Amino acid sequence: MGQMYLKVLIIMAVLFLFMVPGFVLKKLKMIGEGGTLTLSNILLYACQPALAINAFCVFSEEDYAIVSAVSKLTLLKNFALSAAVSLIATLLIFAICKLVFIKYKDKNKANIYSYIAIFSNCGFLGIPFIEAFTDGNPLATMYMMVFNVVFTLVCWTLGVYLITGNVKDIKLKKVVLTPSVISCAVALVLFFVPQINIFMFDGWEDLQMIPSYLSTMTAPLSMIIVGIRLAETPVKHLFCSGGIYLSGGLRLLVAPMVTLGIGLLFSLCLDYSSPYEEYVYLAPIIAMAMSPAASVVAMAESFNGDRQTAAAAFITNTLLSIITIPLVIALAMAICGYSV
Repeated sequence: MGQMYLKVLIIMAVLFLFMVPGFVLKKLKMIGEGGTLTLSNILLYACQPALAINAFCVFSEEDYAIVSAVSKLTLLKNFALSAAVSLIATLLIFAICKLVFIKYKDKNKANIYSYIAIFSNCGFLGIPFIEAFTDGNPLATMYMMVFNVVFTLVCWTLGVYLITGNVKDIKLKKVVLTPSVISCAVALVLFFVPQINIFMFDGWEDLQMIPSYLSTMTAPLSMIIVGIRLAETPVKHLFCSGGIYLSGGLRLLVAPMVTLGIGLLFSLCLDYSSPYEEYVYLAPIIAMAMSPAASVVAMAESFNGDRQTAAAAFITNTLLSIITIPLVIALAMAICGYSV
C-alpha cells in the first residue's frame, strides 16, 4: 500500500505543478480577462473530443493486442456495467446531498455544494491520471471515457437543475450536442466498426498525431486554468466556509467510497478470468476520487448561480484533493486487492 500511495502522490504532484504557470502568469498580469474562457474553449471543443477519439480509435500494436484480447461483446457488456455503476453512484450521491443539505438556509449555496459533491473532474484530470496510473493501459482509459459520457449526460440535466432550480432550463438538444457526447458516439462507431477507422489505416498513421497531441494537452491546460482561477480568487474566500469542507468531504471521500461499494456489489456479475477487467470498476472509483468538476464555475456563470461560492469551493477542494486522492485510491486498491 505504501508504494501505491507514493505512486499516486507523485502523479498528483506532477499534475498539480502545471498550476504554477497559470498562477504566475495571472499574477504578473500576462493573462487578460478573457484568457480563462479562451483556454476553456480549447479544452471543451478541441482537447476533450480528442480524448474520446484517442481512447477508442488510436492504438499502438501493443495496445491493440490488449484490446483485441477481449471480445467486442465482452467489451460492450463491460461498458454497460461501468456506465451502470457510474450512473447509480452519481444518483446515490445526489440523494445523499439532498439529505445533507435539506435544512441548509442558503439554497443557492446548497446547490453549488451539491454540484461540487456530485461531479468530479473526471475528464480533464481523471483521464490523464488513469493513463499515468495504469502506465497507459488502453482498457482503463476506455472505461474512464465511459464514465465521462455518463458524467456529461447527468451534468447537463441534473447539474443544470441544481444550479438553476428549474427543470425547464434543461435542454435535450444541448445535452445531445455537447462535444464529448458527439465525439464519444463517433469514437465508439469507429471502434466497433474498425473497417472505417481511418486512424488505423495502413499508411495513414500520421493522422494519429491529431487526437494524440490534442489529448495530451488536456492535463496541462486544465491545471493551468486552475492556477489562473487560484490567482483570481481572494485568499479570504478559501478555506473559510463549513459548507466548502462539507461538500469537499462528500466529493473527495464519500463519493469514491460509495462508488467502491456499488462496484463491489456489481463485481459479483463479472468474470475476472479475462485480463484487465478489474478496470471496469476501478475506473469509476478513480473518476469519483478526482477533484471537483471545473464546470461548476462555468455553470454558475452561465445560469446566474453563486459564482463566488462556486470558485471558492472548486479551488479549495481541488487543493485538498492533492492529499485525499492518494489516500482514497490506495485504500480502494487495498480493499479490492487490485495490484495495478
